[in-house]
Amino acid sequence: MMRSTLSLAALCLGAVLHVAMPALARAQSAVTDPSVGEERPAASATPSAPAAQPRIATDIREAVVRVPTSVENAFGKRLDADLVVTTYRPPGPGPFPLVVINHGRAVSEKDRAAMQRPRFESAARFFIRKGFAVAVPMRIGYGELAAVGDPEASVRCDAPRYESAAKAAATEVAAVVRFMQGVSDIDARRVVLIGQSLGGYATMATTGERLPGVIAAIDFAGGHGGNPDTRTGEPCRPDELTRRFADFGRRAGADGHPPPTLWVFTANDRFFSPRYQRRWSDAYREAGGLATTREMPAFGEDGHQLFARGNDLWQPVVDEFLKPLGFDIPGALPIPSGGSVAIDDESALPGARLDVGYRKFLAAKEPRAFATNGRHWGYAFGDDAQSRALALCDQNTNAAERCRLYAVNSTVVWSKP
Repeated sequence: MMRSTLSLAALCLGAVLHVAMPALARAQSAVTDPSVGEERPAASATPSAPAAQPRIATDIREAVVRVPTSVENAFGKRLDADLVVTTYRPPGPGPFPLVVINHGRAVSEKDRAAMQRPRFESAARFFIRKGFAVAVPMRIGYGELAAVGDPEASVRCDAPRYESAAKAAATEVAAVVRFMQGVSDIDARRVVLIGQSLGGYATMATTGERLPGVIAAIDFAGGHGGNPDTRTGEPCRPDELTRRFADFGRRAGADGHPPPTLWVFTANDRFFSPRYQRRWSDAYREAGGLATTREMPAFGEDGHQLFARGNDLWQPVVDEFLKPLGFDIPGALPIPSGGSVAIDDESALPGARLDVGYRKFLAAKEPRAFATNGRHWGYAFGDDAQSRALALCDQNTNAAERCRLYAVNSTVVWSKP
């Protein structure tokens, strides 16, 4: 399959970047219940300074399940653990197609051990809007499972153990897929895998397992052995990674029907230079896999953060990829058009006691969004502002009328129901 390259116009999000581990955006956001005047900032986290776990997102039915698995590390030692899997679901009984989102790997052992339960809430909400159920596993070697061992370790930079790392990661991803396929409200015939950094590597390794029901996979800057500080853009033994990706493609296409895959990477990835991403996707394709690439412009200080910090950029690309596969409901939120109300006209607000929150919204940098149902409000700024503002507002509605967007950036978009 010919490589397809899509260039998107760069968008300045004004967001602070952090290392490639799943965490909520640092862009500030808040929600207030006017009946009690309670304000709660959105959680922020970095691997070196773990924060308290955020609230449970009841509106998308967040839950945590445990999935038993057994893998071997690079030295043949067996490691047994129950994977910590965060799940989300749309409203209704299902059955829902499933997406499994796989996290990346921090460089230091300390940061891996400090990792909180990955949630990828913005990405999960995107897939929920498309009708998917979502599963986000935390694999062995991270967070509370760090003490079990580190089966994804490459061990040595000059002779990395990439094959054993791929096998262990794919085994864990496959265990989660099979577990979720056995749940009554999951459509076992429609599973999409997605991952970032080492999670992308794990995702492509899992395509080689040819799991029944896996119909597509998406790799965001997948690879292993990178260190943005000491070897910027240059992973350990990229030639060995080329062989690994070729092996994944060969096994994915062994039956003549490989699942389509999308490879998304940026021009300024500090872990894996884009030339390696091209080389690895070529190797996967030439060995028998199906691969389409989307090379994005430079993103912030490190394009490796695109999946966690650039939802507004990648979500339309994923919508485009999934549409021919039967997932034609858009998950990306368009910028709504507005009316004639001036952005700073507080007298037009659709409810009492919204002015305090609205002033905070007005003081925030764009991109920004303010949501309300006339009683409750939420605002957010930075990446995925619209989705986060709606979610923060809805968390206090208590089955009352759901929140809608009142203003986005400098435009009032509110209309009466």
